[in-house]
Amino acid sequence: MVMGLDGNNCTYPTTYGLVESENYNSWTWFLKNLGDELDLTTNSNFTFITDRQKGVLPAIAKLFSCAENRFCLRHIHENMKRKWRGKEFKDCLWKCETTTIVQQFNLATEELKKLNNDAYEWLKAIPPQHWSRSHFIGRAHCDALLNNLCETLNSKLVKGRDKPIISCLEFIREYIIKKLVIVQKTIDKCSGPLTPTATKTLEKIKGEAAEYRAVFCGNGKYQVTGGEGVDQCVVDITQRTCSCNKWEVTGIPCKHTITAIWDMRRNNENVGIPETWVHPTYWLKTWQEMYAFKIKPINGRMMWAKSTCPTKLLPPKHHVPIGTKTIKCSKCGNVGNNGRSCKGQSVGGSQASGSDVGQNAGVGQNSGAVNKGKSLMV
Repeated sequence: MVMGLDGNNCTYPTTYGLVESENYNSWTWFLKNLGDELDLTTNSNFTFITDRQKGVLPAIAKLFSCAENRFCLRHIHENMKRKWRGKEFKDCLWKCETTTIVQQFNLATEELKKLNNDAYEWLKAIPPQHWSRSHFIGRAHCDALLNNLCETLNSKLVKGRDKPIISCLEFIREYIIKKLVIVQKTIDKCSGPLTPTATKTLEKIKGEAAEYRAVFCGNGKYQVTGGEGVDQCVVDITQRTCSCNKWEVTGIPCKHTITAIWDMRRNNENVGIPETWVHPTYWLKTWQEMYAFKIKPINGRMMWAKSTCPTKLLPPKHHVPIGTKTIKCSKCGNVGNNGRSCKGQSVGGSQASGSDVGQNAGVGQNSGAVNKGKSLMV
């Protein structure tokens, strides 16, 4: 399953699929279809957040070589906890992730090195551009680093996962229909240039900017100082950058930028309100356009036209998932029971013979393969 973030920092269901298992072939097929639907190519610029599942990483590398790939911090922490537990390790990891300045990232990693050199070397082996905001590029205009978006949706689909495949897909489709309509009702009540979450975030930043002062240095550059002189950054209004890197990473002006904009307004420059400097991703207009698409209702099976396609679709050959042990009865030869619990199960209404078992057991496995191996892509 692929989930996106909308301009209000809420989940937006993009693509979902049912496969036998999460492996390289399944991910390749799934992501190829995703690319076809979204008109993505190998040169497209977008960002994935994954849990480093073995199958998905090589599939992304093959299909979307230019994509930015972030690793879920929660999964990194879970792996770290196997050897290094405790609040100190978690805090060090969090400092390394949340800072947007490379120098502060280096200081945070040094703290981890002093705490435990082995933990430092382990974390150092994971390229920081995949998990630390200090090394992110400004492509996504978002600093998210958790893929719990998919897990949030999966929790809503628990009642549908045990259903037959068609019913399961219908359960998911109807849930998404309802979700889109609920968000649309929220959008209809909103006003202002930005989404509610972006508005709240920017208001908080404005409060922080009130404690800062700006000095104009010419050529659209400002030196902005605050935090009792400890925090000092350079804002380039022309290039829309700040040395703290937050504006580039999030798409929302940082406190240094807001301070510079206010200084420009005090000098009668036509810069507009700070909201106009926020990336269009967070505009209310963009949010409205995003949810203008709705999933159309469909008629029930009784009203479906009979297909004229002569092709007969057969279930794929079932592959037993790794770690799953198949039990075969030593008495009747059937799969699914053993000699102790055998009651002389019959195949096709008669007592199973050796040849019958060999021919029918495979049919039984194939017919149940899809349900047995069913898995939501996450």
